[in-house]
Amino acid sequence: MAKFSKPRALKPEEESLLLFLLSADFPGRDALMVQLPLIQVTGDCDCGCGTVDLSVPDGIPPAPAREPIPVEARGVGVDVLLLVRAGLIQCLEIVTHGDARPISYPTPERLELWVPPPMRGRERSV
Repeated sequence: MAKFSKPRALKPEEESLLLFLLSADFPGRDALMVQLPLIQVTGDCDCGCGTVDLSVPDGIPPAPAREPIPVEARGVGVDVLLLVRAGLIQCLEIVTHGDARPISYPTPERLELWVPPPMRGRERSV
């Protein structure tokens, strides 16, 4: 992962994927939605997959969301994961099931949302 010397705003396609992921119904979603307009991109994967590291400003209340992956989206040859740590959005991860790089960036129209079921007795939340 290449870290940026200066954070940048979300690109429209990154924001679109985050909005799509946050359209699913899962515990902590509403609190994560509050973080969305404050997110900055702090780094990206240099392999061409489209994964980006994200940060929110200090002092944002943490979401009571399942960690590390409260929601994901699946498509043909690609998965999109929302990673959360300590109740804060940390990463938009693009996982491809092939070797071609760069990939065409996944779009919500080509994806299906999936919320992992609760893990009895092992659920971790803030």
